[in-house]
Amino acid sequence: MTKRIKAFFRKKGADKPIFFAVFVLICLGIVMIGSASIGAVSSKGTAFAIKNMITQSIYVAIGVFIMMVLTKGFKLKMINYRSSMAVYIMGIISMCGCVFWTTKGSHAWIHLGSFTVQPAEFMKIGMVLILSYMLTETDSAFVVKGKFRTAELKSKFYKDKFNKCVLFPLALMVFAFGIGVIVQKDLGSSLILAAICFICFMSTPRDYYKKYKKLVWIALAVAVIILGFLITAVLQGYQLQRIDSWLKPLKIENIYDSSWQLVNSLIAFTDGGIFGLGLGNSIQKYDYIPEAHNDFIGAIIYEELGIFGLALMIIPTAIIIFRLLKYADQIQNNKSRVILIGIASYFMLHLFVNLGGVSGLIPMTGVPLLLVSSGGSSTIAALIAIGIAQCNYFQVQQRTTRKNRHTIINVSYDILGDLNG
Repeated sequence: MTKRIKAFFRKKGADKPIFFAVFVLICLGIVMIGSASIGAVSSKGTAFAIKNMITQSIYVAIGVFIMMVLTKGFKLKMINYRSSMAVYIMGIISMCGCVFWTTKGSHAWIHLGSFTVQPAEFMKIGMVLILSYMLTETDSAFVVKGKFRTAELKSKFYKDKFNKCVLFPLALMVFAFGIGVIVQKDLGSSLILAAICFICFMSTPRDYYKKYKKLVWIALAVAVIILGFLITAVLQGYQLQRIDSWLKPLKIENIYDSSWQLVNSLIAFTDGGIFGLGLGNSIQKYDYIPEAHNDFIGAIIYEELGIFGLALMIIPTAIIIFRLLKYADQIQNNKSRVILIGIASYFMLHLFVNLGGVSGLIPMTGVPLLLVSSGGSSTIAALIAIGIAQCNYFQVQQRTTRKNRHTIINVSYDILGDLNG
């Protein structure tokens, strides 16, 4: 088994820096989940920290296995209309199914005994795959051969093209976002889902979408302005309280209530300084920050490891993002390009929203730090995304190899031609 794993990483087709970055994040996560969980030992038992580390290790093992399978076995031709709609329908049904359970004021999880599943995390990757097909291959089916017999047929043709190529994908995005906000009451994950979909739409290289990209920008600006005026009517009470606690964290009535986590997170950043207090020496994890091994693990990492801990969170994620964008720029396949950009935005948005929230730069929305925060859904979804991205990198490498071989053959022919001459 060990030999097979080593051979897997030695073979061409796997981007080793990405795998190394993933390995660093996974190790950091498991170690820091154990450290952060120690603070709750007094209330949840001495085995709580070990249990969390073992559980996270199991999630990682499952995710790594799926990642390895997808890296070698995922095919772009698997993404078609039928598979896209199947993934979308299953995702929507799963998200709606969460209404039977309430966790922390939202319906974002499905409870399976002692385990929980968050469908929205998998839906983010699902929407990237769905849009990679909808925004790159649907319009190619509408090809004009010759001239239209009547103006009515021409109008119908372009209307159908608009409905299937633009309106339908946008409707899928809006509906999924609406389910997340209205049914699940999970604004944080829904906003990230919407942002990923927006980036995928703007990144499609097909010429047909150029004029619609400008309209989407205008629509987005109008929506933001309207939302600004209607924010008190749209947002729930607990969501408005989060904004108030973010803007006024030291307000007396907020400190011991809605701002408690944020204030203690800021204290953790202050105590950490440059070098940190040392691994295991966090003070804020002792019930000052509830469930510190989840969304606020970034604050504990900085408190214990300082700038070094911050670098361990940011640099590996930045490597993943940079290399995915690099391959997206190199690859010729439009579907692969949208996938790579979508997955890069998935990692980028999670990093920004999580660290921005725990440091007080933006309101906290309950978004995990991928591969570091405790959680099976986010960990497995992130590793699935890496596996799919690695498959696309393999295609880039294959194309480069073919191109190099073609160049060598041409050079050989030229040399032979010169010798014969």
